[in-house]
Amino acid sequence: MSAPRMASDPAPGKTRPPLPRGFRLAAGWLAFGFVCAVWPLTRAFSGYTGILVEAPAFVGVTALLVFSALLAVYVNLLCLRTGGVWLSISIAAIFAFSGLLKMPTLVTKGEPGVIWVVGISSLLHLAAAFYLSRPEVLAALERRRLER
Repeated sequence: MSAPRMASDPAPGKTRPPLPRGFRLAAGWLAFGFVCAVWPLTRAFSGYTGILVEAPAFVGVTALLVFSALLAVYVNLLCLRTGGVWLSISIAAIFAFSGLLKMPTLVTKGEPGVIWVVGISSLLHLAAAFYLSRPEVLAALERRRLER
């Protein structure tokens, strides 16, 4: 007599296609980048340039909206929705290019630690955007999404 099948067990002949190799790493890096971008994006969208502790209420609301928008994009990426994947690719590319555009200013100020952090994070954002936009990865994500 066999044990009854649990609800979480997949059907005997059905297994979901695995996530593409490296997807979790790229998604993890994007999560880190999204969290680090909340305050700079809040400042950009609210126009507030003062001390954040003394910020008016609208800056907090803007921060909440920015965080919610980035969280929605990330959840859609993890749900393998096409829009979430492409928005993640776009945002990662924007983060990469904005970091690379800051490099000349950072080099003239002569802060080597900041140069390394911005340079490496920009390259990792660019690598994540390139990785997620590869046709093999997009096809694998689509197959996995269709199997749900």
